[in-house]
Amino acid sequence: MTELLDLEDWAWQHATDVYRLNLYGHLTGRTVLRRSAVTEEELAGAIRNSFTQVNETAYREMVKLATDAALETYDRVASRTIKLSRARRAN
Repeated sequence: MTELLDLEDWAWQHATDVYRLNLYGHLTGRTVLRRSAVTEEELAGAIRNSFTQVNETAYREMVKLATDAALETYDRVASRTIKLSRARRAN
């Protein structure tokens, strides 16, 4: 059971990182290369700066896209890890 909880926490952490990276990229118009995460300060700064440059509809779309990417990442990470775990148990 502990292993399953660790898996869920790990998958959610990856999903959170993907969400932040995607939202940051949309807000700044920059791709974050060779990084797996952005800091809270970087994301907060991008959000503050976007208020003068992005209308509410565009902002909502960016949040939706980032959320969709994060949920997709969670599903992929959790599914793959569960499959690997079951395969290991079967052997």
